[in-house]
Amino acid sequence: MTLLACQIFSTIAREGSFARAAEQLHLTPSAISHAVATMEEECGFPLFTRTKSGVTMTAAAESLVPAIQRMLASNESLDQSIAQINGMHKGVLRVGVFNSACTVWMPHIIPEYVAKFPGIDVQVYQGSYADIASWLRTGTVELGFLSNSCARDLDFEPLYHDPLVCIAPHGFSTRRPGMVEASELRGQPFVSQRADTDADIQSYLKRAELRIDSHCYVIDDESMVAMVACGRGVAIMPELLLRDGVERGVDVLRLEPAAERSIGLACLDKNSLSPAAREFFRCVRTFAGSQGAA
Repeated sequence: MTLLACQIFSTIAREGSFARAAEQLHLTPSAISHAVATMEEECGFPLFTRTKSGVTMTAAAESLVPAIQRMLASNESLDQSIAQINGMHKGVLRVGVFNSACTVWMPHIIPEYVAKFPGIDVQVYQGSYADIASWLRTGTVELGFLSNSCARDLDFEPLYHDPLVCIAPHGFSTRRPGMVEASELRGQPFVSQRADTDADIQSYLKRAELRIDSHCYVIDDESMVAMVACGRGVAIMPELLLRDGVERGVDVLRLEPAAERSIGLACLDKNSLSPAAREFFRCVRTFAGSQGAA
């Protein structure tokens, strides 16, 4: 496949539409269709299934995604290196980020980074830990914010220790003010997140032998706080989202035994990062250092 063919393949896969891919790449729809037909002829198997709701990859095409993303990432890195030698910084940087880091950290990090490197198009992809790890492995993003518990075989650099806390409706009674023991949470209704949304919380519940009773399942931290505030139960969550000190209608309690998550940046290989990604890594290190040591 040519580089253009790989770009067309990747854009169709991301957009789920030939028409939107044509718009993104500034090509005509007929050019996109012709390119796909040529690719399918070269490969010897169909790449996309056309339906009324859009376009999806075939199973055979999905197996090509990692190699195609690596090829595109290598080309992007080459372009950025050439631009850097010429005293310019231009290109695209895709970053995966989970909810609390997106809400609390990115509004500080991105403006500072863009001010230094206005030619870099920073694209943010928000998702769960599982989403981000998958995007890193397939090349959808080059960098991803993750917890150490989910990094596994990825190249991970811890940057910040984020305590886990319990949030409860105002007036929740505990033996010691400002603190709650795991035993006091047994039998309490819980507001829960999906297992793949915050694996550190699931790990804590398992270690503390807390079998929770939950009738409220959410996928983001803000929803969790709102549901606790209206009395749907208690919850365990990372402290990061609560650090701004804004009153959210809940009591924040320290856990006993204490627990934390180690969050940082992950990639496939730090030695192979594009210039734009290396500079972003430096910005994140500096910002995380100002928030507290890892």
